[in-house]
Amino acid sequence: MGTDYWAKSANADGRKQSVREHLEQVSSLAATYGEPLGLYKQAKLCGLLHDFGKYSEKFQGVLRGTHQGIDHAICGAALTYRTFEKQASGLARNIPVIEAINGHHAGLMGMPQLKPYLKECMCTAVRCNKGKESALSGEEFSTASCAFLSDFPHFQFPSFRKEPDDPEAAQLVSMLTTRMLFSCLVDADYSASAEWEHPGYLAAQELPPLDAKGALAKLLSYRNKLRWESDADGQLNAMRDRLFEQCGEMGERESGLFTLTAPTGTGKTLALLHFALRHCIETGKKRIIIVLPFLTLAEQSTAIYRQILPEVLEDHSQSNLDDVAREHAARWNAPCIITTSVRFFESLFADRPTDCRKLHHLADSVILFDESQSLPAELTAATLHAVKALCTRYQCTMVFSSATQPAFRYLPKMEWQPTEILPNNAAMFHAMRRTAVKWDIARQTPLTDIAQEMAQQDSTCTIVNLRRHAVKLYRALRQHCPADTVFFLTTDLCPAHRSAMIARIHARQAASLPCRVVATQCIEAGVDLDFDSMYRALAPLDAIIQAAGRCNRNGKNPQQGWVTVFVPDEDGGLYPDNWYGNAALIVKIMSQEREIDIHDPQDIERYYQMLFRSAEDKRALSDAIEQRNYTATAAEYKLIDNQGVRVIVPFAAQRELYERVREQALVQGLTPALMKQAAAITVTTFQKDLADYTEPLCFAGRKGKLAGESGWYVLCRQEEFRYTEEEGLQFPQSMKMGFVGI
Repeated sequence: MGTDYWAKSANADGRKQSVREHLEQVSSLAATYGEPLGLYKQAKLCGLLHDFGKYSEKFQGVLRGTHQGIDHAICGAALTYRTFEKQASGLARNIPVIEAINGHHAGLMGMPQLKPYLKECMCTAVRCNKGKESALSGEEFSTASCAFLSDFPHFQFPSFRKEPDDPEAAQLVSMLTTRMLFSCLVDADYSASAEWEHPGYLAAQELPPLDAKGALAKLLSYRNKLRWESDADGQLNAMRDRLFEQCGEMGERESGLFTLTAPTGTGKTLALLHFALRHCIETGKKRIIIVLPFLTLAEQSTAIYRQILPEVLEDHSQSNLDDVAREHAARWNAPCIITTSVRFFESLFADRPTDCRKLHHLADSVILFDESQSLPAELTAATLHAVKALCTRYQCTMVFSSATQPAFRYLPKMEWQPTEILPNNAAMFHAMRRTAVKWDIARQTPLTDIAQEMAQQDSTCTIVNLRRHAVKLYRALRQHCPADTVFFLTTDLCPAHRSAMIARIHARQAASLPCRVVATQCIEAGVDLDFDSMYRALAPLDAIIQAAGRCNRNGKNPQQGWVTVFVPDEDGGLYPDNWYGNAALIVKIMSQEREIDIHDPQDIERYYQMLFRSAEDKRALSDAIEQRNYTATAAEYKLIDNQGVRVIVPFAAQRELYERVREQALVQGLTPALMKQAAAITVTTFQKDLADYTEPLCFAGRKGKLAGESGWYVLCRQEEFRYTEEEGLQFPQSMKMGFVGI
């Protein structure tokens, strides 16, 4: 009887797949994915019941073309709910199963919102997921159950062990359990369907395991080469050696939560990898995930890591992946992954199948989060609770790395006790004093004055908080200096342009030629530039310390480099957002009490104590979690509140790519593949009114037609001059007032 029920239409070979065949394959895959998470039974059950609704005349009608708008996903969830409805403990343990099954197409819906639909579905047809009609209702469940039991005569609902209580964040951790289970189911369902359509898909998805011992040998060879070629100060090289060896030794510790607190310029990038590889060898961890806050840092780090781990997968909004790599990025089954904090952390709070599909591959991984001070304060508590759950429940080891390690223990109601990799770091901070700070913040300083001071120096950089400030300062500086000595680095430049500009700066610095740079925060973390002097607009203390790390970075100046902190004399706001401005105000208050020593960990801790003492997650996020509302949680958990719109720009060095992308996007519409290709020549803008300067791009629809607007734009032909080799994308000043941030 079961063979009368089909799961899919005929494939390219003309074969149909029965519901039984599909459920068997998905159940097997899901159970395999769930085992490392401790969710084997739950994942297997999800796989068996996720398409229970296909044992229905309505769904079979969909395959025949006689029905449409039918939702089969809610049916397996409703069956599970009815089975345990009168068993409080059994129902509680099955909530993640119910939520995962119901959401495997439309996305996660929390039990409080879902429960009325599940109860009603037992009596009559309901419209729940995207307004589709349930495939089963009332007595139809009995017929479907008979068909299911005919295919699976030995089926019984398994019993599950009760999850350990988590008094700190019970609801958040339970929702993460659902997402992990959801990930197992979605990946199994997608993969089984792909295998049916394209036999060999699963075999092609298998990648060689992480060769940690081989990678460690390459790392040691690469590091020795760097040491041989280094022209840095001898004491600095000794500090880098010490940090590298300490990270390696600590990598042989047991799994858990770690911090690495070390000064900028001490080689944390390679030291962290040393920790990770030694840890993988010691504990058998199967994957390394590097999480970075900025695209510029991701781009630079990828170039380094690929010399040691050629199979590294780069997954972020502007990575240009081929079809095979894109599939691996969707699943995160590569042995080494570099991604952004936006992609990583937002996935932990997501509700969509495509965003959650990769989560189960986090289990048994080493996760390196560099520049941990970049976490938004209003999301910090939720983020830390999720991180702790990854470590305690899913066998992850996570390292929070920073020169300005946030003292998260000062957050209200937060238990935060990681193991510090470099416990005696105060001595290293003291020994690494390469800069002195001039706190010129009692007055406001015109940007034109800063330009005049920069013009008198051959190796200098100024970092400001806003793009419009950077433009004004750069143009003022150009009036005083030869054009080839002045450089502009902001996200007004597309990624390919920024990389080319940084390469030019490196070349001039290597040749000891005059080099004056105006930048925003995009160069503060991980960009390996070195100047004799640095100017920094007043900002949060961690940003000031990061900027100082680009001054006398390699210790070549025995007299120390000078960092001048100033307040721009400019109309309008001085900061990207309120939190940034409040943090800068704390720095000003601290400096009035006594001069801040940026090399003293105690001053850094004092800053975070003041910053965190009244901090809390934003109310809307906390409410969404408390209500177990996945959609609202995903909407509220955004590391970047306003992600702007994207404009594809005619960067001269990539003109051929620009013309190809422009034509295809306008004529055929945007596809995921085309957006990846365009990433290197795309600028994000916060300007709302672009109608006079750009053409909106639509997504590609079916049969060659254009679908809805995408939020991407391309410059009109007559406006292409607005992207220049010197300043990137610049609109008229009245429009530019909306441009903030990095």
